[in-house]
Amino acid sequence: MSDIIHGDSEDFSNQMQLGDDHAPTPTPPDQRSPSPDHMNDIDPNNMFSPLNLADANMNNRLAPVEVVITIDQLCTSLQSELKLDPDHLKIALSASKCTPEARHASIIFSNAAFHQLSMKSLDVGSTPHVFDDRFRDFVRVHARMYLLDPTLEAYSNNPLRNGALPRSLYFLTLDAIDQQSDEWKEDHLAPGQLNDDPVALDAYREALGELLKHQRSNLRTLLLANILETQRISIKGSVPNRQELLTSIYQELPPRNNKMTTVKIQAQVTQNWAMRLQMCYARLVMVHYYVHKSRKTSQWLEIDERLATLRTSSREFQKHHAHLVFQKDQELFSKKLNFSDIPKENFTVPTLDAVRISLASPLPLNL
Repeated sequence: MSDIIHGDSEDFSNQMQLGDDHAPTPTPPDQRSPSPDHMNDIDPNNMFSPLNLADANMNNRLAPVEVVITIDQLCTSLQSELKLDPDHLKIALSASKCTPEARHASIIFSNAAFHQLSMKSLDVGSTPHVFDDRFRDFVRVHARMYLLDPTLEAYSNNPLRNGALPRSLYFLTLDAIDQQSDEWKEDHLAPGQLNDDPVALDAYREALGELLKHQRSNLRTLLLANILETQRISIKGSVPNRQELLTSIYQELPPRNNKMTTVKIQAQVTQNWAMRLQMCYARLVMVHYYVHKSRKTSQWLEIDERLATLRTSSREFQKHHAHLVFQKDQELFSKKLNFSDIPKENFTVPTLDAVRISLASPLPLNL
């Protein structure tokens, strides 16, 4: 500011002496004021008309052309950059095109509308989606059919612990849902799930896990027939042998619209060796957990881990494992005994070490 008021002391023009006593330098003739003869004539009737200033435009320069951008063009440009959703865009356009007199009120209402939208999104996110009966029935039907598959590689909801298993109950059901049409998904899945919203996807996985847990519970109840006793489940007789166990599973587990005939059930009971082995082993694990109240890990996860070990084991190891499982099943459940008559210490599951020891002995021919 001091430089503006007082000037720059180093400026050459400020080093000139003011009030110089020397006579002024004569003005050259061509720079003197024009004579009255050369002045413009003034019309006394129009003294205030604009003067002719054509000579003030030095070098005849052209004035710059001002580019005018309309409000619509500006809004279009901002939307292409910010990509507002339809609800927010509607508010922004309304506020942008108001008159200057209405601008204050427009800003107040716009802020209120934006706040209302944000609160609505919070309410939607905090309210879990309720999956309808059609979705629940879909999961129930497919899960029950998968549980009848002896090649199932994992039962638990946490198969990732052992790697992403494509033939697990969880992933098979997940894939069956994913194979449905877009229209089906729009009708029965959460809206945010279709947009890969993380919160909606977590809620979906949790809901699916609970539905599968319920179906596994149905299989567990069948495996613990005349063993498990609760307020709703009573013991009605002796523990079923393996043929009776498999028959009840094939009768009860399939969904209502896909029940098996008696002939088909008997064929599965006598011919499906893999299912027989898997259900006998699963019952041994279930009974062991039920009797000894083991809480060290999930019973289904223990079954998953044993199945994973067997898949990577030799054929001979698998045969010896099957022999020990059938042997223990025969010992416990082939004599038509009541559960209370079986010594609790007998409820054990063949260990992997026991299988390794068994490899030293030949297998019976009828295995």
